[in-house]
Amino acid sequence: YVPELNAAFIGDLMIGTNFPNVGNPHKPTRFALDWAKELEKIRELKPEYIFCNGAGQLYKKEKALEALDHNIDVIRTLYDQVVEFINQGMHITEMIHAVKVPEHLKKSKYLRQLYSRPEFFVFNVYRWLHGYYDHNPAHLIPRPEKEVMKEIYSLIDSSQKILDHAKKLHAEGQSQLALQVLDVLIQADPENMDALKLRMKLVEALAKNDTCLMSRNAYFYSNKRDKKTIRALRKKKKK
Repeated sequence: YVPELNAAFIGDLMIGTNFPNVGNPHKPTRFALDWAKELEKIRELKPEYIFCNGAGQLYKKEKALEALDHNIDVIRTLYDQVVEFINQGMHITEMIHAVKVPEHLKKSKYLRQLYSRPEFFVFNVYRWLHGYYDHNPAHLIPRPEKEVMKEIYSLIDSSQKILDHAKKLHAEGQSQLALQVLDVLIQADPENMDALKLRMKLVEALAKNDTCLMSRNAYFYSNKRDKKTIRALRKKKKK
């Protein structure tokens, strides 16, 4: 904060007009409450100018305070929801769908979900407060995922059944669920080209309806990797 200018230079505490980058699936835990507290300290100074996101964004006067208020509010309210759901014993895979941005902030021009998103926020806070154990003893010291998936696949004993069901779920608009069902086959048989091709289709559908840079990039990277695998498998077949 520069008193002579009544200006605050806050770096990435606010990412331009985007939802706060408290959660990032590729990086270590970030501390949501400390993030909010730092923004509150800045808010108390009532700066006339705020430079953020590497000074790539400037807020002036009323907009500066409004942007701070919206960021503080969303961090505090989402954090409180995560704590409440942890105390209720809710599983993290349910929690990422249960935690909601408050109605009065859903259309905020300062909280666009173009870089990070609430689900990543929830994962981040949960990881910090709760650790990895979800109170399911099967997950405490688990066997490798591929071993488990192979056992499940051996019970189904049909790659076509899994492929057909994943396609059905996708047709019903449940591409994420289809992707997770298909993963049983891919983990059990990582060289199944039909499964890899279908995964690419599902991931493409998820990316198409996603505006968040982080998750879209993860989807694009997944498809790039699968394309490379399919090419390698085709070459292997020709030999």
